[in-house]
Amino acid sequence: MVVVGGRLVARVARLLVGGAFVRFSPRAGHRLPAVLQVKARKREFCTRPHVETRALDSGTRLELHHSLWPHSLCVPYIWLRDHCRCSRCYNHKTCQRIFDVGNIPLNIRPAVVKTTQDGLQIQWPDGHESEYEYKFLWQNSFDGCRTAHKVSRHLWKASTFPAAHLTTVPLEELCDPEKNGARKLMYSIIQNGLAFISEVPADVESTRAAVEKFCTIKKTFYGELYVMHGTNYDHLDTAYSTESIGAHTDGTYFSQAARIQVFHCLQTATGGGENLLVDGFNVAKQFHEKHPEGYAFLSSEAVPSEYIEDGYHFMSLDTIFKHHPVTGNIQQIRYNIYDRAPLSSLPMEKLQEFYLHFCNLTKIIRNPRNEYSLKLEPGTVLLIDNWRVMHGRANFTGTRTMSGCYLDNDEFTSKARILKVQME
Repeated sequence: MVVVGGRLVARVARLLVGGAFVRFSPRAGHRLPAVLQVKARKREFCTRPHVETRALDSGTRLELHHSLWPHSLCVPYIWLRDHCRCSRCYNHKTCQRIFDVGNIPLNIRPAVVKTTQDGLQIQWPDGHESEYEYKFLWQNSFDGCRTAHKVSRHLWKASTFPAAHLTTVPLEELCDPEKNGARKLMYSIIQNGLAFISEVPADVESTRAAVEKFCTIKKTFYGELYVMHGTNYDHLDTAYSTESIGAHTDGTYFSQAARIQVFHCLQTATGGGENLLVDGFNVAKQFHEKHPEGYAFLSSEAVPSEYIEDGYHFMSLDTIFKHHPVTGNIQQIRYNIYDRAPLSSLPMEKLQEFYLHFCNLTKIIRNPRNEYSLKLEPGTVLLIDNWRVMHGRANFTGTRTMSGCYLDNDEFTSKARILKVQME
């Protein structure tokens, strides 16, 4: 047991080390010498691996050592008090906090700290008691989150497009929870930016049912599921025509673009209509390596996008490359040459530089080595990460019926956590 507060003791406290009490001064900021480090040991009554822990008072923080951790954690006492998970501080039914962080003194220090085989026990100066499992402390620390295993990204180009057996889940497998079809689908989307559901009946309602086995559909002004024939202009978008469309991401005119875009070709065209896919993260990597100054520019200068039709005028102002707020890794590419609004967000002296960098990026996107072409057939549903994979299509003749929908980012990432697929 480590006594560090001074409220429950006088000038001298005692540490229990290996069954003997050792005396030390509990002054704020006092760091215990190595010989006085507390070691909590459990007798070997079972096959559970031996765990050794040590707790050191470091003034405003507690330095924790655990034999299964790669390094120690220095946890501020205010963080520990804020993260108490007892029933008085945390509602385990609603998974919401009860205790008001505004009531915690910034210089709070515990009265008693005790390490056990399973976790940390703290008594605070007001008598409140908190317990923390070591697993909770590590998993919710900055280093624990940073070093946790995450699905690695496979950056691909035309010649390294992922194999079908790695990206495809039959509908029957998706519908059977014991076959983990949804988890395989999620894993492929996070790793490759795309996935396929096979053996889906070629009609709108079967498409809806298949997608909803995976995630809730996002409703937009297009509706939930849309159907395009190449002859109907239900919305004033080039996608509803028979024209070719270059690689792009959807929804750049929204403040948050849909995360997943779904395609199911219910009827193939007489000629043409092949789908085009480009890995935007691989493009970003190439662009960063070849034009670092351009990458920095398009990561910091916001450009406007818009969508206009009767009753709607959507507009968003954002950068082309967006990054994770903690790791700095690329998180999203927003590239759509069709939905660009008048370029009023940049001063005149920056316009020439913008066009230089934007055109250099476009050249890399249109490099045939980065373009993968496929023809979707009825029965196969394609899901792409719209924050990563750009899509397009060749022009076509005849009737081509394409159904599709969007999945929201929050719904998608929630599903990933439920499926225990770790993503950044």
